[in-house]
Amino acid sequence: MDLTTLNVLLNSILVGIILITQFVNYPLFKKIDQNFETIHKEYTKKMGYLVAPIMILEAVTVFLIYIYFPRSNTLTLILCLTIIIWASTFFIQVPIHKKISFKKDSKKVNKLITTNYIRTISWCSKLYLSMLLVP
Repeated sequence: MDLTTLNVLLNSILVGIILITQFVNYPLFKKIDQNFETIHKEYTKKMGYLVAPIMILEAVTVFLIYIYFPRSNTLTLILCLTIIIWASTFFIQVPIHKKISFKKDSKKVNKLITTNYIRTISWCSKLYLSMLLVP
């Protein structure tokens, strides 16, 4: 399997995960009242084990493609979207998750849902652009 196909495969998996997160999991956080902190901590732990390795592999494939393939506007945009996804994850979503892991805060849950659109739209856009690179 070549790098562009591997990137599309990894990106597709992450798009599936982010869509479920955006439209199912995060909205359900608003409905959990009892044991929210326990449920949330378990959720973030399990999601971390699932998502982190795939995100790392996806980022590595993007950087390898960027290094070894001819540069294009599409490829540069894919790299930028990857950086946006990582920045959003670690500078927006992770800090919100850390705050609500100690105490449920409805405003912060709503902020988590709203700001997560950065990753949702970026990953979906990246998937479309990445498909254009596959021979």
